[in-house]
Amino acid sequence: MKSVLDRFLRKQGKYRNDLNEANDMMASTSEDWDVRTYGFPLVPDDYHLQHVGKTVQGNGYWIDVQLATEEVGTRDFVAAYVFDGEGNLNSSEVVDRGLRTDNSAQTLEETIGKLKKKIDAKDVTEILVKPFSVSFYGHTFGLVVRETEEGDEASGETLIDAMPGHTLMFYGPWSLCNYNG
Repeated sequence: MKSVLDRFLRKQGKYRNDLNEANDMMASTSEDWDVRTYGFPLVPDDYHLQHVGKTVQGNGYWIDVQLATEEVGTRDFVAAYVFDGEGNLNSSEVVDRGLRTDNSAQTLEETIGKLKKKIDAKDVTEILVKPFSVSFYGHTFGLVVRETEEGDEASGETLIDAMPGHTLMFYGPWSLCNYNG
């Protein structure tokens, strides 16, 4: 089965028709892959990527559960992102579920269900995404490229964090959906 990234690259004319050459090309470039330009696939699974797929309109979507530590405690959020066919962010919405010490009026499943209905989520399938960030409630949300901090050993490897809680970290090779959660 070809990944959404393979299909995207073929559509963009980056691959030759010969599958063996395409696989060799992907293997040789996966370490230097410019994920900011070409993106990477999000593949639904039974763990952290349960809510990934296509909308009725054919756009990609991802609904992510996030948290942020604030002075008053830990705050929970549910973020819905919609992407175009090339993996660019089209729209986003974040629901503040409140502090963990508060009793939320809605369950997590109800919140996710309402967001799916609002964005017209239809199919669960892999999608292509590019790093992005948006601001809600004073926090940065999205898939943010990790910057090397002063004093860190420069490994040259690109890492992408799901923000604001650093709940997932994506890494290459970018033709696959590699993450730690």
